[in-house]
Amino acid sequence: MDERELVQRAKRGDAEAFERLVRRYWTKAYRLAQSLVGDADAEDVTTEAFLQAWQALPRFRETASFGTWLFRIVFNQAKQWRRKAAALPTEPLGEGWELDEALSWRDIEALACDRDFQRHVQLAVQKLPEPLRLPLVLRFWGELSYPEITQVLGIKENTARMRVVAALKALAKLLGLSESKDRRRLS
Repeated sequence: MDERELVQRAKRGDAEAFERLVRRYWTKAYRLAQSLVGDADAEDVTTEAFLQAWQALPRFRETASFGTWLFRIVFNQAKQWRRKAAALPTEPLGEGWELDEALSWRDIEALACDRDFQRHVQLAVQKLPEPLRLPLVLRFWGELSYPEITQVLGIKENTARMRVVAALKALAKLLGLSESKDRRRLS
């Protein structure tokens, strides 16, 4: 069953159709929440977002996809959650994390996938100012396209692209990584 049909059935109160939407989007919504609020609170934020989506579903106008609409709800839930939570400190990387100046952005991405490095990246991402953090999180953790990011955040596509680039530069600086001269263009 396609998404539009599931949404229509869920709007009419079909809990099974909504459950299918939850199963379809849980992992992406959780990863987005996790990148915004951290591991400890991600499940709570995701659950609250789906609860809010269920309650607001009759008002969903379907001008965007269900996923884009849901990610906006996750984003808002995380924002509220962060207002209540104390800021998390960024931990220094310590010995053994010095990186070569010639490191490419692909190398940095591979490091970010390393489990030992993920916590440092997550804490550093949470230190980014919100206008930079949100497009970055939606792009890489939420796996949204730039047009979808513009729908979620209400900004222009060029602004979203520029903010992602600025966020990557700021993130590299927070982590003590150097920007490579041969950085590939982001898509």
